[in-house]
Amino acid sequence: MKGMVKMKIGIMSMQRIRNYGSFMQAYCLKRILEQNGNEVKFVDFHIEEPISNELNVDAISELPAFELIKKKINSAKFALLYNYIWLPKYLRVKKEKCYNPKIDKLIIGSDEVFNCTQSSKTIGYSKELFGYGRKNVLTYAASFGYTTKERLEKYKIDHEISEMLKRITKISVRDKNSYNIVNALTKIKPEINLDPVLVSDLSKTNLPKVKNKDYIIVYSYCGRITDKESDFIKAFANKHNKKIISLGYYNQYADKNIVTDPFKMLAYFKNADYVITDTFHGSIFSIIYEKKFVTLVRKTNQEKLDDLLERLKLNDRKIYNLNDLEVKFNEYIDYNKVNEILNCEKEHTLDYLKSNL
Repeated sequence: MKGMVKMKIGIMSMQRIRNYGSFMQAYCLKRILEQNGNEVKFVDFHIEEPISNELNVDAISELPAFELIKKKINSAKFALLYNYIWLPKYLRVKKEKCYNPKIDKLIIGSDEVFNCTQSSKTIGYSKELFGYGRKNVLTYAASFGYTTKERLEKYKIDHEISEMLKRITKISVRDKNSYNIVNALTKIKPEINLDPVLVSDLSKTNLPKVKNKDYIIVYSYCGRITDKESDFIKAFANKHNKKIISLGYYNQYADKNIVTDPFKMLAYFKNADYVITDTFHGSIFSIIYEKKFVTLVRKTNQEKLDDLLERLKLNDRKIYNLNDLEVKFNEYIDYNKVNEILNCEKEHTLDYLKSNL
């Protein structure tokens, strides 16, 4: 990013949301900015009440009592490590929230910072994520997630969001749905940038070693893989003599449920034989390490996953029924073509940041 003026930059993002994807996107944007001499600080936002009480999740499988205890232990361990080890060690984020550090500019993003109609009380409809009350704001790869223009109109916040977006100096989004919403509400044509995990040269990072061999990663939130789907996964694993490893989230059908450092998590992806995921960042981790992977598309993840895989010419990695695993994993993935796209997108990212910082 030759020629960029060095400054103090704040990032307002999803860094406190406890999952590997939220962590890595925050880490990678910070890394891109710091590699060019900028001082970076994470900025917290005040969490406001959600405007929706809808459960915007796919069917969750209920766990037997003993499995539920193991899930809670897994979750507690993840939360403890996330809050007290990984955040301060890698992001320099303290337990105490930091709302107003001295910065020159504020970047909002990436991740689903605009997903304001979700029912989660950990985010809510927090207007600061749209730049409210802030100065010198731009966004990077911000996403509305499964929020649509129709949902904004349903909750009667479309005009309010329009006014907030118009005050942002420069808007970058990461998907077509977000582009269309911004354009419809403001007549602004935002930039479209890939998630920072894809454009930060993360694949060149030295990773710790893992001892496990001959395994499949299933990267999915606890309970989202149905019993029928898990039967297909187990059948495929048994046929190919592979163990099933679930990273971060507890899944009872897995041979191993592993909570580990974010960079060791990446090492597990790098050394996996196959990856099955229904998440955005699970797909990204697979792409970075050129894995044989499939992405299970669901109603609540379709907007972002369709866009990601289409832009990288990986539409054939989408799967709707896991009885097709054998066929999908035998298909050739042209990662040379994918890497050509990623190289162009990296330049696009650097140009965007250079022009607006």
